[in-house]
Amino acid sequence: MAKKRTVMASGVDGDTYLAAQLASSGFRHAFEERRIIHEVALAVKGMRQAAGLTQAQLARRIGGSQPMIARLEKGLDQRTPQFDTLQRIASALGRQLKLVFSLPTKEPVIVEIERPRRKTSHRVAVSSAKGVSHQA
Repeated sequence: MAKKRTVMASGVDGDTYLAAQLASSGFRHAFEERRIIHEVALAVKGMRQAAGLTQAQLARRIGGSQPMIARLEKGLDQRTPQFDTLQRIASALGRQLKLVFSLPTKEPVIVEIERPRRKTSHRVAVSSAKGVSHQA
């Protein structure tokens, strides 16, 4: 019986290939646009789910349709979502949409979601025996 020979496939390093492709301004523009669409899709889906809403419920809140929300969350549209649409979604989810022009960083994050701040209550208890107040 003949022994099978294992052949290791030599592949292309993905990061190297992408870097070469990004040298083309046309490719870079298309890549960045798709990246924005993808990051917006993930952000909207995550916030909607965190709010405990269905796609249909969110659609009703913004005056849209469930299929429109589904397309947005899957990143199926070829165009970047309109600012007005994103603003209505943010408002429906109790958020404020901000547009920030920031300096470049090593980790280029395009879409950020702020975590809700914890509400802390500062209660003051007064000890009647000594007249001392304590913060809890």
